[in-house]
Amino acid sequence: MPAYHDFSTARTTTPDPVALRTAVQTATGDPSAVLYNLGDGWHAKKAAAWTAPEIAAVQTALDTVAALTVASRQQQDVDAIPVREKAIVLVLLDQLNIIRAALPTPLAPITPAQAIAAIRTKAGNL
Repeated sequence: MPAYHDFSTARTTTPDPVALRTAVQTATGDPSAVLYNLGDGWHAKKAAAWTAPEIAAVQTALDTVAALTVASRQQQDVDAIPVREKAIVLVLLDQLNIIRAALPTPLAPITPAQAIAAIRTKAGNL
């Protein structure tokens, strides 16, 4: 049965939701643990009863996790690109790699991971 706990914070910035989710799941050891803001405070849910160390760790995470920035939001948008759009980018990457290999002095191929990392970096700097 799920267990709930309420939290409050004096922070003046919005926490980065991805960083906060990761911190909460790490603090509780529960991959289903969530912390969300309903406007009247922060509410948390996890699979088992809350322990005092978990409450303290989640409170620390809520108070200290990195703030949401324009750059981090844009990078999260890149991470959420639909499969169809990622496929288009990767097909274009395949074509680019064919051209790179056919140069008089061939260049190493660009991996999908390198391409996505470059897109995330570019989005974070726009």
